[in-house]
Amino acid sequence: MFNIIVRARKDAKAIQYINERNYGGYLRVSSLGGGRRFEEVEDHLHDALSDPYIPIFLFGEKEKELAEEIASEIKGPYFIRVLRTKRVRNMRVDELYSHIEEIKARFRLGIAWDVNYYKFTPNNPLGLEINPDYDLYFAIGEGFRRNMIELLGVDPGDISLVLRKTMNMEEYYSGPNKIAEISKVLGQPTEVRWRIPALEEVSLRETIKANKRYMEAFERASISFLRDFADKTAVVPWSGGKDSTATLILASKVFDEVTAIYVKMEYEMPLTDEYVEEISKKLGINLVKVEVPMPIHKYGLPTHANRWCTKMKVEALYNAVKEIENPILIVGDRDAESARRRLKPPVVTRKTPIGEITEVMPIKFWSGAMVQLYILMNGFELHPLYYQGFYRLGCTVCPSLAQWEIDLLDKLGYLPKVMKERKINGA
Repeated sequence: MFNIIVRARKDAKAIQYINERNYGGYLRVSSLGGGRRFEEVEDHLHDALSDPYIPIFLFGEKEKELAEEIASEIKGPYFIRVLRTKRVRNMRVDELYSHIEEIKARFRLGIAWDVNYYKFTPNNPLGLEINPDYDLYFAIGEGFRRNMIELLGVDPGDISLVLRKTMNMEEYYSGPNKIAEISKVLGQPTEVRWRIPALEEVSLRETIKANKRYMEAFERASISFLRDFADKTAVVPWSGGKDSTATLILASKVFDEVTAIYVKMEYEMPLTDEYVEEISKKLGINLVKVEVPMPIHKYGLPTHANRWCTKMKVEALYNAVKEIENPILIVGDRDAESARRRLKPPVVTRKTPIGEITEVMPIKFWSGAMVQLYILMNGFELHPLYYQGFYRLGCTVCPSLAQWEIDLLDKLGYLPKVMKERKINGA
């Protein structure tokens, strides 16, 4: 969650309009009281920075000197942008919104390299391409490395950084070196566009250590956001994937009692049952497991045009939720997953068969890499399939599986017979 800080109250009014229109009013907006010199805004600055939300400063050209003074005085994750207009309020609303979206993306995509570790920073000295619809994640583990070598002929090292672009295009980095570009477009063969053997030694332990304060700042912001809903009963729809697992860890730090609902589809990803049982015991949360059969013999394999399985999964979730009094759904949706999710505000109220249900998204502005490190630095392991080459988890018959994921499931001996037949028949 972010606190957008501007110099004058009239500037704050312009930003608050965007906040209400695009973010449901769930960002914070602060002004520095209108002063033009540092000593005139110091008290207001202190008040704004006492908010646990991550600060984004927007200034006009006439306020450049003030921006420089503030930059020299503050620490922690923040970003300052001086706009091309004299004052923030002089800029067109849609252009202001574009700046906010790009800056938000910087916090999850910006990265620095230092000796043998990566460090998150919105200043982005490594120079990764910043796009509101991109994501960042780590390729971790011997299994990931082995499968990349055997299936694609690309050696990413034991740890590499992956910039995931739209259309499942991925750029792999080892240290500061871009070592490969791989296309994982749905419905097409996995294609290695190019590769360069330029591996660096990357330490996961040092990367976790270097990002501890950064992640603690984002944790504080997300916990503060969740505390606004502390009068509700916390319910986390939990798939065992990284996003819902990080969300569950956060919820367990805010609510005295948390219920995780694990809707197990018949063609669930392997190893998920064991992972869910292990993590739930360590966290000490209530686990509700709902099993859902998938009558493929009746409906056929799910397709993008007919995702009948999703309807069954949502129905099973709501049926479990209706047994819980005063629930709030705490979900692991993130901006980087899709443009559709990015355009949703952090809080959504849905009309469902069991009445209105409110969903809140405490990791909405995090990257996949941030989620991974957060889970690890809290003393938990990721789902085993992430160490084999998966970016996301779903079902083994999901129409959104890329060929890379199908090949991985096949190599690991987890691809269902119905998918093998489809693969063989070229359907």
